[in-house]
Amino acid sequence: MKKILLIATFVFIAISCDKNQNTVKKLDGTWKATKFASTDSTGVTIDLIGFVDISYQFDGCKLKNDEYCNMTTTTTTNLFGVSTTTTELDSFRVIDDGSTLEVKTGSSSITMTILELTNKSLKVKQVENNTIVNIEATKTN
Repeated sequence: MKKILLIATFVFIAISCDKNQNTVKKLDGTWKATKFASTDSTGVTIDLIGFVDISYQFDGCKLKNDEYCNMTTTTTTNLFGVSTTTTELDSFRVIDDGSTLEVKTGSSSITMTILELTNKSLKVKQVENNTIVNIEATKTN
């Protein structure tokens, strides 16, 4: 009986790690945001894509427990004819059997639920302080 439990534990751990790593592999590459909508507690939704151009570069890596991979976020804002581009070097990891994306920016972290991830499409949702942010992106390479 102990052997069966031990084998079952190893199989469960292997399957869990594979789901996280498979998600990291699918994320590998450059993604362009096609929707970046914020909904506040009153239900008002604003899609910022008309004002900002956001791309995410996920660097694929071999994910281990508590290990983060590299990520670059490039944001270009166009307001009143003035264009400003910022680039942030961040870290990310995938947890919860491939269903959660955690992004570390400096000393803080953002947790997003992965709603959909295919080879070409990504949809995530972040809930923070009564605000829901929905991001949809398309893979460009």
